[in-house]
Amino acid sequence: MGNSFLLQFCPDESDIVIEMMADMQTLQSSPDLGLTDYHNRRIGLSFWHLGATLGQIYLAGDLVFQFGSSSKVEWVSQLVLTHWKTLETNAKPHIPTKIGQFEEENKEFQVLVFRIPDEDGVVILSVLVLALGENRSKHKWISHSLQIKTFLSAGIANRERNVYRFGELARPIHTKMAKAFSGETKSGVIAFFHLQDLSPFFRPLGVVKSEEILREVTSTLQKSVKPNEFTFQLNLRSYFVFCPGETIQGANARFEALYFPSKHLILDYKLKIFPISEAILADRTEFSSIFLENF
Repeated sequence: MGNSFLLQFCPDESDIVIEMMADMQTLQSSPDLGLTDYHNRRIGLSFWHLGATLGQIYLAGDLVFQFGSSSKVEWVSQLVLTHWKTLETNAKPHIPTKIGQFEEENKEFQVLVFRIPDEDGVVILSVLVLALGENRSKHKWISHSLQIKTFLSAGIANRERNVYRFGELARPIHTKMAKAFSGETKSGVIAFFHLQDLSPFFRPLGVVKSEEILREVTSTLQKSVKPNEFTFQLNLRSYFVFCPGETIQGANARFEALYFPSKHLILDYKLKIFPISEAILADRTEFSSIFLENF
């Protein structure tokens, strides 16, 4: 988590609101999101409007944003992580789920969690601490959700993290490749597409159009593969295609002129082709190096 800072300025709110927030609340966001002070303040303001004394945002299991303060911060964080698997599956958009309650300074509080809708399947959870028994209208939950999605969008391009942690990625990919080589085919190639840095476009386009660009990339790659091939992604800029039975020359001929159509911009990329075989699969170090060297 990054260093906390006091709320001092918010151009869209009254002086009274600004003063109350500056006096009472602090914000923290994960450095790898690279959010500006303005984006942090707007997300914090969304929690404040709901009357939260503490607010947290979890992205794919990681705590990436925190609003407010409480002596129970660590307890709340542990509570969320303890329930993560259940929340990942059962948490509903715009419908808060109570996962716990506690007493602080002779007042009773409840911990509410709801899921922020995400078209790409990334689990984004909003966690709020409200006075026990309090609730908000569905309209307010939806508004909060939209605020988070809008102002977190700047972090889409800045957060250099794997779509999957590498260990979680390597095991199923390795298994799938080994299965492809279990018959007569014993070798092939991996085509690596390294996209241009899209961060300058993500901020002005916003979260919806940014996610649309990424979906267009995935769709284009999926349309270009054969039935026995498959695609996978390491991070926002690194896409791979596994082609059993293909040669380096054949892959170059197929992919070197691949065009990623987008309604928003023309995407540039660099292409690398790596040989893959049973021998490389058997050497975990050599197998892993293909991906670790091309994040």
